[in-house]
Amino acid sequence: MINLHRKQMNILIAGASGLVGSELLELAQSNTEIKSIHLIGRRKLEIEDSKIEQHIVAFSDLEKFKINTSIDTVFCCLGTTIKKAGTQEKFKLVDYNYVVNLANWTKVNGANQFVVVSAMGASPKSSVFYSKVKGQMQEAISNLNIPSVSILQPSLLMGNRPEFRLGEKIAIGLMSVLNIFFVGPLKKYKSIQAQTVASAMFNLSKNCQPGVTIFTNDELFNLAKKTTA
Repeated sequence: MINLHRKQMNILIAGASGLVGSELLELAQSNTEIKSIHLIGRRKLEIEDSKIEQHIVAFSDLEKFKINTSIDTVFCCLGTTIKKAGTQEKFKLVDYNYVVNLANWTKVNGANQFVVVSAMGASPKSSVFYSKVKGQMQEAISNLNIPSVSILQPSLLMGNRPEFRLGEKIAIGLMSVLNIFFVGPLKKYKSIQAQTVASAMFNLSKNCQPGVTIFTNDELFNLAKKTTA
């Protein structure tokens, strides 16, 4: 592992209002290694912190976004569902276009590291539209030559979402029962808490690897165990 950062980091988070992003923001706020936190989104969050600076952006036109601070790590927690987006095209706009736009911004603005939440099973060759889009996104950002790219592939995310998702609630209930059977090689299928994913992301930012690295679900549990204090 190579530390590409200064002692104190300036970070940027996209998707801080979401399940993983909100947990990541909480970790960053309490960590003394973080000098400044820049949040980008379509609206400002109701939060007051001297370390936080919020920016309203259009993810479809992100090249116009300028910032005076030199950013070390960009965290991407953007994501939606086909049901919430309304159509496959609108889903792809968020989970592919917006994410790739942010990765491009990362490269152009000289940030050392891009850390992004993808999904288990992501593959550009998948017959499942959701997994195919995630795989296409991974492929696109991997070809940008950002110094360090960390791609996280969690299984079913557990946590308290602001919106109700019936199908997800049923799946979470089922996985809560099945989790005890997911051991050894099957651990990669185990559901995972959003807080665990956020901890893994944060720890990766402190000791990042050069090049592109994909972290599977079972690896995220170990990454999250490292200290975030």
